[in-house]
Amino acid sequence: MNVLFTIAVLAVLAMWALAVYNRLRRLRRQILVEWKQLDAREKAGDAAVDGTRYNELAAAYNAALDGFPDNLIAGLAGFRPAQKFVKTQ
Repeated sequence: MNVLFTIAVLAVLAMWALAVYNRLRRLRRQILVEWKQLDAREKAGDAAVDGTRYNELAAAYNAALDGFPDNLIAGLAGFRPAQKFVKTQ
């Protein structure tokens, strides 16, 4: 009986870790897509580039990286914080 309980607990922990990893990976992918769009618009000379959406995504991602226990998975998986977008002149 104890063995089955231990296996069940380990299975739940593994599913939780996988869910956290997938959420962080999805957030990082959204940040990369937004960054590419910002970079392309900035290189094209678009004066309306403000980076608000990117900064919101980066803040959510960084908050997820800092929160316990998600920071354990983030550290093991090698996730690094995103930098804020600062418009260049």
